[in-house]
Amino acid sequence: MQGPNGSGARNASDANGRGIMSPAEMLGFTPGEARKLPSWPQVVAYFRHLGEASDRVQFEELGPATEGQPFVLATIAAPETLADLERYREIQRRLADPRITDEAEAERLVGEGKTVVLLTCSIHSTEVGSTLMALNVAHELATGDDEQTRAILDGVILLLVPSLNPDGWQLVYEWYTKTLGTPHEGTAPPTLYHTYTGHDNNRDWFMLTQVENRLAVERIHNRWHPQIVFDQHQMMADGARFFLPPYIDPYDPNVDPILQQQINQLGAAMVADLTAAGKAGVATGIIFDAFSPSRAYQHYHGGVRILSEAASCKICTPITLTEDRLREARGFNPRVATSNHPLPWRGGGEWTIGDIVDYERIATYALLNNAARARDRWLRNFYRVHQHAVARTAPHAFVLPAGGRDPGAAHELLAALQTGGVEIARATAPFTADGVQYPAGSYVIPLAQPYGPFAKTLLEIQHYPDLRLYPGGPPKPPYDITAQTLGLQFGVETVQIEHPFEAALEPVTPEDLRETSARIVSPAALPRDRQGGRARDAATVGLIGAETNGSARAVNRLLADGARVARTAEPFEAGGRSFAPGAFVVEGLDADALERLAREHGLTLGLLSPGMLPDVRRPLRQPRIGLYRSHRPNGIDEGWTRFILERYGFAFATVRDGEIRQGGLGDRYDCLVLPHQAAKEILEGNSAADYPPEFSGGIGGEQGAANLRRFVEEGGTLVALGGACELAIEQLYLPVTDALAGVKAEQFYAPGAIFRIIVDPEQPVGYGYERDVAALFMHGPAFDVAGPAGGGREVAAVVARYPLSNPLLSGWVLGPGHVAGKAAIVDAPVGRGRAILFGIRPQFRAQARGTYRLLFNALYASALG
Repeated sequence: MQGPNGSGARNASDANGRGIMSPAEMLGFTPGEARKLPSWPQVVAYFRHLGEASDRVQFEELGPATEGQPFVLATIAAPETLADLERYREIQRRLADPRITDEAEAERLVGEGKTVVLLTCSIHSTEVGSTLMALNVAHELATGDDEQTRAILDGVILLLVPSLNPDGWQLVYEWYTKTLGTPHEGTAPPTLYHTYTGHDNNRDWFMLTQVENRLAVERIHNRWHPQIVFDQHQMMADGARFFLPPYIDPYDPNVDPILQQQINQLGAAMVADLTAAGKAGVATGIIFDAFSPSRAYQHYHGGVRILSEAASCKICTPITLTEDRLREARGFNPRVATSNHPLPWRGGGEWTIGDIVDYERIATYALLNNAARARDRWLRNFYRVHQHAVARTAPHAFVLPAGGRDPGAAHELLAALQTGGVEIARATAPFTADGVQYPAGSYVIPLAQPYGPFAKTLLEIQHYPDLRLYPGGPPKPPYDITAQTLGLQFGVETVQIEHPFEAALEPVTPEDLRETSARIVSPAALPRDRQGGRARDAATVGLIGAETNGSARAVNRLLADGARVARTAEPFEAGGRSFAPGAFVVEGLDADALERLAREHGLTLGLLSPGMLPDVRRPLRQPRIGLYRSHRPNGIDEGWTRFILERYGFAFATVRDGEIRQGGLGDRYDCLVLPHQAAKEILEGNSAADYPPEFSGGIGGEQGAANLRRFVEEGGTLVALGGACELAIEQLYLPVTDALAGVKAEQFYAPGAIFRIIVDPEQPVGYGYERDVAALFMHGPAFDVAGPAGGGREVAAVVARYPLSNPLLSGWVLGPGHVAGKAAIVDAPVGRGRAILFGIRPQFRAQARGTYRLLFNALYASALG
């Protein structure tokens, strides 16, 4: 085993005399050997061994991941540093908040502190190189006695997360070892490698819905405030061999210029070391931008996020690439030498997991050397970035006015900000800001605070620039979506305040946001007892407003418990409050039980006597829901949909390809949900050349399509999301076409933007909504609906459509006229059943909470009498 500078590592032992084994000694192979992959328990056991055997390594289990594998952290530093970690955490905390640390104290702390580096590995579990590299580097740092190792240990506290997705690592290990020596060796598992999010788990770094990401943020980021985060990934095999920053434009304007330049400087230093080591194919300034906060938590918390992307092999199986197979993409040609790619890789041989480990190891040491040598600069600039944040003058704040339609959604939005360290206040009296009066109880998020940039990027409107690959050419694709504005996505009114104002404010705690507020109305006509209170033994009917997400949780519990539930079909007045069409009528519960339910879920509840019931109501039973789950490794939307349905208490079953091929779906389901996925992938699935028969073939082409048709014609409801609408339109012969089919990107392009849609709240799918709604649009269809033939009945109902004007609310769209007036959601009758098509993404990444209920309504519609 060679040390980081080529010298031999010592056969080390700590003060207790216990020897430190190498990874090869514990695993039986050196990480990076072809076709060798350790299990997650083996990885954990090695880091646990280092923690027990070395006084330079502290090992922690931070908690279980989603499916129970341990999520672990190794802290590596000089022994005297490890012995005093609380002191160094306090230094970080004080440098992160200039309101409590003046410049003189900051300079003293800069002299005492260490550069804190967080190294995160293998969040995408087929990208195994970084975890293998981390095993080797951890051993070298635990045993090395050379000058470079000593300098790193003295100047840096390294927080090493061997995998941000340990469940996924074990899944990949089991699939890879099972398929070794078969024609399927090196393929991705035929399922999501994160329980719910698959490849999207690194797009969850501001909502933090997933267990692993919350552990990383709450137990590492927020405790340690690292100056540098090094997030190691892998990419397609046929491009550059290795990517490092600088990133391409655009940057989110909320990323401090100091951080942008530090990213450029550090990336250049790492590239220089790789090139000096003879590593070809290293590119900067390609493909990857720094616009979206979904992958860059630290950019809004005073530190830099360095992304590396190594070209992949087939898990740990080598591939052979000739130069002519290297592919130009997104304006980058890996065969051509340029200033940002001066030493092309010429191919012609094998590309191996050992190559990936070597590139990542050199990059890791280059970063650690820089962090150690420039320790004072990293700490001083960390403080300066936070000085800039607390000195902000405009905009001054954001206000969430009290009295919104869905207080629970507002609390969820604020909780996401609070998890990111944002300070929130609540007004104890009315106040005026920018000439508008706001009531007591309104929430205020001042932006002059250490993590104000995090709040600002999540709450403001995004204005993404119109970037082209060349003048007049196709759009330059962003690396992620172009808008995240949470107020729009949550359906929560959020007002940007430009100027300072005076208000009586109190701090808001996490406990405050866990409280729910019910709005309960009780008409005077209800029976009263002799003291004038409501008669508790009188028959009572509950009327639950459909305008809150919490109503779905409450109704699903009621349905599961056998309560009698119906939905109103017309507006209704109760106790001076209007209930829009779609309110839930609940019979069989007493008033106390209804009030408890309302307070638990933050409902609008009317308490009525039976004689006051609305005349027109439709009985609702618990829908029998089937959620289609493909064997394609990239079926990400299914995972997000499953996550949301579970969180809201929907009872559903997973439907696999074989069940659709078998048919008889109507015997088991009222509703089938096809999450966003290309029609070809649903119909044909994985190739039989890559996967065994049980994981290939999709729903069986025409056979499966015919069974879906039969299901709908016999009374079932098919709900198709995004790309799956193409299958529904073509295979159910709907009187609907995709107005964007065949339209080139130069003419229309919307790679993840927030659009305005106009909803019909009298349609069952639109129940509970106001007319003007914000929705996430991402490469979706937009529908033209055929009119009735010969003056007959409408062949399909338009639940929501785009306005005739530009629908863009936040983000980027080219050619908005192509969707002007087109339908966004369609409810089309088919035989005795129906198909409900969503061109928008109503449950996107568990962020689009303001449109969840459109999907929920579609599910309920399948079980409405």
